[in-house]
Amino acid sequence: MDKYNLNFRLENIFFKRCDFREIPSVIYVNRETLPENYSRYTFLSIWRLFKDYFWVAIDDTIDDVIGYIMNKIDKGRPLLCEDEHYIKKGHIFSLGVLAKYRRRGIASALFAISTKKMIDDGIKEVFLEVRVSNMPAITLYKGFKMKIVGEIPNYYADGENAYIMAAKKSDLIDKVTNIFEFLQNNHKIK
Repeated sequence: MDKYNLNFRLENIFFKRCDFREIPSVIYVNRETLPENYSRYTFLSIWRLFKDYFWVAIDDTIDDVIGYIMNKIDKGRPLLCEDEHYIKKGHIFSLGVLAKYRRRGIASALFAISTKKMIDDGIKEVFLEVRVSNMPAITLYKGFKMKIVGEIPNYYADGENAYIMAAKKSDLIDKVTNIFEFLQNNHKIK
C-alpha cells in the first residue's frame, strides 16, 4: 500500500453494495454533496440495472450511509483503447461523500471497490464526467491514472463545462486491486 501513498482513516467505516432501503440515504448524500441532483428514478434505475457497481460507505456508529458511488456499464467506442472499435466501459456516474468524512480515503475506497467489480466483469476502460472546477475530484481521479481526454461545453444545468476523464484497465488495475485487497484484509468490505 505504501507505494501509492494512501492514508486511509476508516475507523467505524465499512463498504457494501447498496441495498434498496439505502436509496433515500444515498439521495440525501447526493443532495448534500453535489450540485447535480438526480431524480429518485435515476437512482432506482441504476440500482436495478447495475447493483454490483453501486456501493455505499456506512458509518457503523450511526448505521447510515455517509458516501456512495453509482456506476454503470456502457458499450461503445473507446476513449483510449485505440486498437479496439467497440468495447465494454465502466462509467463512473456519481460519487459523493459527506463533508465531515472527506480526506479519509473513503472516496478512493469506493472508487477502487466498484472499479474492481467492473474490471472483474470485463471492462476495458473507465470514464466519467467531472466539473472543470472540481479540483478535489480531478485530483482523486488523476491519482488513479485517469486522464482528461475531452471537454463538454455547458454539460451541467448551471452551464459549467465538464471534463471527460478516462483510464485504461491496464492503468488502473494495480492500484485498484491493492486497495481492494487492503480493504478486504481489514474487513472493511461486507
